[in-house]
Amino acid sequence: MLMNTPYFLISEEKLRNNIFQFENALNKIWPNSVLGYSVKTNSLPWLLEYLQNKNIMAEVVSDEEYRLAKLCGYADSSIIFNGPIKGHEMMKTALENGALVNIDSQSDLKCIENIKPEGAYIGIRVNVNPTIFKEEDIGYSADGFRFGFSEGNGQFAYALNTINKFSKNTNLGLHLHCNSVTRSIDVYKAIAKYAAKLIRKYKLELSFIDIGGGFFGGIEGKPSAEQYILCIKDELKNCIDLSKTKLIVEPGSAIIGSVVDFHTSVVDVKDTDCARIVTTDGSRINIDPLWIKNRYLYSIKQKKPMPSLSKQIVCGYTCMDHDRLMTIEEQPELNIGDEIIYHRVGAYSITFGGPFIRYFPDVYVNSDNQITKVRNRISEEEYIRIHT
Repeated sequence: MLMNTPYFLISEEKLRNNIFQFENALNKIWPNSVLGYSVKTNSLPWLLEYLQNKNIMAEVVSDEEYRLAKLCGYADSSIIFNGPIKGHEMMKTALENGALVNIDSQSDLKCIENIKPEGAYIGIRVNVNPTIFKEEDIGYSADGFRFGFSEGNGQFAYALNTINKFSKNTNLGLHLHCNSVTRSIDVYKAIAKYAAKLIRKYKLELSFIDIGGGFFGGIEGKPSAEQYILCIKDELKNCIDLSKTKLIVEPGSAIIGSVVDFHTSVVDVKDTDCARIVTTDGSRINIDPLWIKNRYLYSIKQKKPMPSLSKQIVCGYTCMDHDRLMTIEEQPELNIGDEIIYHRVGAYSITFGGPFIRYFPDVYVNSDNQITKVRNRISEEEYIRIHT
């Protein structure tokens, strides 16, 4: 099969292994558990259909993602509905059809009052106080996290009372996802300890506890799924009945991040007065949506061996001067037609990059050495249809 760069290549073998690591850890340590996948991390329809066939729940954070999950085969009862922007009608659909809904905002509470659901699965997202973490572990130590209801100012108690007042026979849960810089075990230990404090203080009988995501996955030398789940269990086992309270985890990057490579080719090489510039047909748009990275795990495939150069600046195809992916030093001289392959770039890449200058590239899956294309490069005609 002719595969023209740039393109993404998904390893199904690595994907299966990442899923197995989490499922095995949950089954071993907390059998009453559910694995959900964070759709926002990579919403490729092939991937969602694959995960749905593996009985992995879809964690969605918008009406659009909810409808996408349904189109990819998910039943409402296999969807976790999170985020602060739920539409009233979609939230009504979710609550009445068995989806698990984690409320995050005053708007969500107003929906509960209006809908008055019965027997629904409703979790309260907790705005975890950042002081419980080591400062180096999180990025919002000064202003705290954006999401959820704070316990310290009474908003958590208010949300709890609203649910108890307007929703009958609720299957109550807690949701405690927190963004982390380090993804360390200590982060999840602190989250679980905070949850235990709330459970004891408010005498909560929980149907589920949703720890969220943000884990490492498929990376040697980093915490394993088993280590994460074990530390969560150790903090919670003395305040809840593990056989009655379901543990939910929502990995995204840990499932898809390490299983995708991005293949690019060198299209031009030139010397300026200051540097050797290597232009490729890939861009930071494709693999660095926040434009903050300056190094990657990569490999080079050359047409012929070349001596090393002291410094080469690898750039993308856009007309923006800061579209510089990385500077490589003491590496073989790159020439037109050579390939640079970026590894572990499956998270926030395939579906995050937009149609700027060039459009979404092809995506392939390698399944037992059989290559299948699962997304075509978007055409100009398709682009026009989108915008008309």
